[in-house]
Amino acid sequence: MSNENTQEVLFQDPIGLRLRQGREKAGLSIEQVGQQLKLPIAIIEAMERDDWPRLGAPVYVRSYLGSYLRLVGLPAALAENVAQNGATPKLVPLGTGSRMRHALKHSVRNMVYLVMTAVLVIPVVLVARHYQSAGSTQVLTLEPEVVSTPVPAPALASDPSLAPPMVSEPAAEAPPQTQAADPAPVMASMAPFQKTAPTSTELLLRFSGESWIETVDASGARIERGLVAGGSERRYAPGQVARITLGNADAVEVSFAGETVDLAPYRAANVARFAVSSGGEPAPAEH
Repeated sequence: MSNENTQEVLFQDPIGLRLRQGREKAGLSIEQVGQQLKLPIAIIEAMERDDWPRLGAPVYVRSYLGSYLRLVGLPAALAENVAQNGATPKLVPLGTGSRMRHALKHSVRNMVYLVMTAVLVIPVVLVARHYQSAGSTQVLTLEPEVVSTPVPAPALASDPSLAPPMVSEPAAEAPPQTQAADPAPVMASMAPFQKTAPTSTELLLRFSGESWIETVDASGARIERGLVAGGSERRYAPGQVARITLGNADAVEVSFAGETVDLAPYRAANVARFAVSSGGEPAPAEH
């Protein structure tokens, strides 16, 4: 092996410098490269200065750098070396904490509801039972007293013809018996209000291989960002997310309302970016 070949093997130029030289040799500007690869100019500039953490996860490094290497005629295997040697950014999942806070708030709200229900219902039940027991034991019965008035005998009782006929007074008609009406018991239901299950459609993501995901809500707050293992799923209700970015989009199946969504209009170099409407349906992302 000659000294010149040995020096070339031992002292290779950085990949960023080789990318820039290949671009200049092809007569392309950074803007033209960004248009052909459908990537932001900031990503092209980061690759030419070897700023690999700027690209994010290794799956992005493989995708972006591999496309740039093929464009300028360099070996695409260099992207794999950079992805393996580059530092993986620390990913902090935010979705779990948010769900735990939501479950805690829901439990506290249910406890407050049960306590308030007990405070309002128990006194009503006790009062109703008191009046019910009092009405069943106190029954008033009015029995009228029948008084018979004797008829005085006449002075000449010896002559039956002069005796007045016997008249019997009719018994006083007794008034109908009255019974105190029992107060109807008042019963209050302590069963909690049953909520009906939502009937809205949802956005479903199925991961057949390792991929990278970033989700943002309508206010711009990040919901989740990190690697997702193969075999996982993500479900989003309408209005829960506003933008989704997927790395290694070949390993992700997106469906809305039970129908598979074609990611081809949203992909660039195996990375899919799309917005989500208020109804939960994917839509082109605004640049």
